[in-house]
Amino acid sequence: MRSLFRIGGVAAAVATVSLCIPLSASANRSEIYASDACSPSFNVALQDPTVCNRNGGTPFDTFIQELTLNKFAGAWHFSAPHVNIDRGESLTVENRGGETHTFTQVTQFGGGGIVAPINQILFGTTTPPTFFVGPFNFIPAGGETTISSSVLTPGTHLFYCAIHPWMHETVDVH
Repeated sequence: MRSLFRIGGVAAAVATVSLCIPLSASANRSEIYASDACSPSFNVALQDPTVCNRNGGTPFDTFIQELTLNKFAGAWHFSAPHVNIDRGESLTVENRGGETHTFTQVTQFGGGGIVAPINQILFGTTTPPTFFVGPFNFIPAGGETTISSSVLTPGTHLFYCAIHPWMHETVDVH
């Protein structure tokens, strides 16, 4: 099973969230925070000491149960799920969680991600439809990425985490 979680030879972070719980916006509307509640048990379960770098959190087996039952895990999310920014502004995405996330532009929500076992749990197949259009923008725990104003043209832009495909973000540029 460990090899199923490998992407390009590096263990992929495993996690999920839905936007069904209320999320608070960042103080700065041009900042988004990626969050999760992984625990060191993720490292043990996936036999990789680099998957999660935080203490405490949700045990891996609880995460899998929640994912199986709900198709999301409540602590994995972007805040806020919808932001409005002005034309010409860039957007900073800061990873405040313990594992890697992506901030990937998609044409629509509801597609699969890049981690086959998560796709299997969520969609019943390791290869569900995907709707990627932008770069994956991998953001390690504690890291950040900036989406430039050249990408954020006027209109609505949809982003998600390609590792945890229930983590959605809508960006409206005015």
